[in-house]
Amino acid sequence: MSMSKLAPKPAATALAFTLLGIAALGAETVVDLPGGIKGTLALPDSGATGAAVVMLHGFGSSRDEVGGLFAMQAADLSEKGIASLRIDFRGYGESSGDMADTTLEGLVSDAGTARGFLAGIDGVDAARIGVIGYSFGAAVAMLEPDEFASVVVWGQMGDLQAEFLEFLGQDFYDKAAAEGVASVDLGWRTISLKQSFFESLAQHDLADRFAGYAGPFLTIAGDADPAASYFEQYLGLAIGPTEAVVIPGADHMLGVFSGQPEIGQQVIDKTTDWLRETL
Repeated sequence: MSMSKLAPKPAATALAFTLLGIAALGAETVVDLPGGIKGTLALPDSGATGAAVVMLHGFGSSRDEVGGLFAMQAADLSEKGIASLRIDFRGYGESSGDMADTTLEGLVSDAGTARGFLAGIDGVDAARIGVIGYSFGAAVAMLEPDEFASVVVWGQMGDLQAEFLEFLGQDFYDKAAAEGVASVDLGWRTISLKQSFFESLAQHDLADRFAGYAGPFLTIAGDADPAASYFEQYLGLAIGPTEAVVIPGADHMLGVFSGQPEIGQQVIDKTTDWLRETL
């Protein structure tokens, strides 16, 4: 078990970060998965050669993630010989379905569908498939960690019910309970959720489900992200090799909205290095 800090890199990284995002769009294929799930498959120039990664986006987001972080991560993985598949959960992005029908069970099922699809790609070793989850996507990954050979999470969650109550507010919860569905404008999009979503949160204890995970586990967050407060607890629950990385000066959005592209690049570099070593 270890914890480390990544020192900020020069702001000159910004140009390279932007160019990487553009390059990420070159050698990728948009794919249709069962259940109306839309994904982007990224393969190394030489094709898949064993290791591969499923990428799970956060709440209210989509498969390229904020600032294109997942698209950039996929490009870096491809350059290092690792295939990846990033998906829009059903009800998000370009996938079919209604966001209001979101439940944890449905999200975990979508992650399983993505893993199964990726395992069927020529050259991918089903025993060497890892996962990257961001925020709520991290929680989805950690609910079924044994399905993956290595788990990497950015801005992880720790207490699902408490965090969503704080995020959405008691009024939202009360309206969903009274009317069956509630909506709120988050600023970047309006979301609607049914009472079934909150019922699914109550049925899944993230710490209990993650406890005993024996595979490699890497958790990354900024020092201004509440996610870092869960590091000690979850590193203690895992029984395999673990590492927690705290990035000075970073928040939950990993520099995307604070003009700090070097932070995202650090996260990508660390993630790629970890997966190369553990898959």
